[in-house]
Amino acid sequence: MSRTIEAIMRHMAPPPSHSNNPRNGPENLEKEVTVKKRRRYIWPEAEFVRTMAAFRSDVRVACNRKEVDGKSVLDLLTLSPAEGSTVQIRAEGPDAAEAMHAVEQLIQSRSGENE
Repeated sequence: MSRTIEAIMRHMAPPPSHSNNPRNGPENLEKEVTVKKRRRYIWPEAEFVRTMAAFRSDVRVACNRKEVDGKSVLDLLTLSPAEGSTVQIRAEGPDAAEAMHAVEQLIQSRSGENE
């Protein structure tokens, strides 16, 4: 098998199961993020949705007492949080921990751009 095909197959592998989860049920994790700079284009929202689309968990994003689907660009655009406001991200489902880890990585990768 070629290296290219092996690399593709590695990226297509299903996420690890939570057989070590003692509750053996869906996880519910939350994270708060402070908005540093609000840019007026769609790319951050689209990147967030592309990242979250890979997970089976339900992802919700809330700001100013309004909660929307974290897998919908249009829903995220309706939030339009102001600079300095706090946004809550919640993931609930079988791969919630992986989804929140992906959120952490996304925030870290974008932190240099927002400063």
